[in-house]
Amino acid sequence: MKGPWILLGIGGVLLLLSGAVALVSLLLPTLTNGKASPDEAMMGVIPGCCCSALSLAMVIGGVVWLVIASSQNRQS
Repeated sequence: MKGPWILLGIGGVLLLLSGAVALVSLLLPTLTNGKASPDEAMMGVIPGCCCSALSLAMVIGGVVWLVIASSQNRQS
């Protein structure tokens, strides 16, 4: 029963980290007063959003796994 919790933990941490990367990259042109162009900022936004999507899929998979495992434990 540790598997779903490990998946949820790792997915949650990755979701927070990749979300932070995407947010900082998105704010980069504003914070640097235009020294970083929006095109340069996209180099961090796009991978951050892709990693966020994968992490969200991990979290959803962990929740589904946890629900299935807990329903099987109740039946037996």
